[in-house]
Amino acid sequence: MSRPYPRPVRRAVLVAVACLPVMAGCKLVSQKTFNRHAGDPPNLPQRPPPPVPGMDRPALVTIVAGTPDTQWKPAVRAAVADALSRKPNALFTIVVSVPDRADGSVPDMQKVVDANGQPVLQAVMDAGAGGSQTEMDARSVPANSATQVCIYAE
Repeated sequence: MSRPYPRPVRRAVLVAVACLPVMAGCKLVSQKTFNRHAGDPPNLPQRPPPPVPGMDRPALVTIVAGTPDTQWKPAVRAAVADALSRKPNALFTIVVSVPDRADGSVPDMQKVVDANGQPVLQAVMDAGAGGSQTEMDARSVPANSATQVCIYAE
């Protein structure tokens, strides 16, 4: 008994065997062919540090240390009264910016806060803000800046 189509099968096998070495050097086209990072897990950016309270908006009042209180007290009274008229339970944050020392050492922040921040805090409370509506903070800034007291309202 003879097989019905022996020659085409043989030819197909011979062609396949002849093409195998040629195709072994071929590389299949995939997404990685055009973009070597395709399929990689997403590279999410690092989470940014939490924002510093009050620094994301302009200050209600900014006072440079050494300014006489007769110049800044009326502005503080007016600003606090305006803020309380808009929002009676407003929170006032007094931020004292203390410059670093030129030699790189940390300054005595408590002294600077007592000398510059306490009078401003008292002026805010005298203008109508309660003790629970005020808070004070101190931050270090580069050495080439001046000591400032900023009032923020939330």
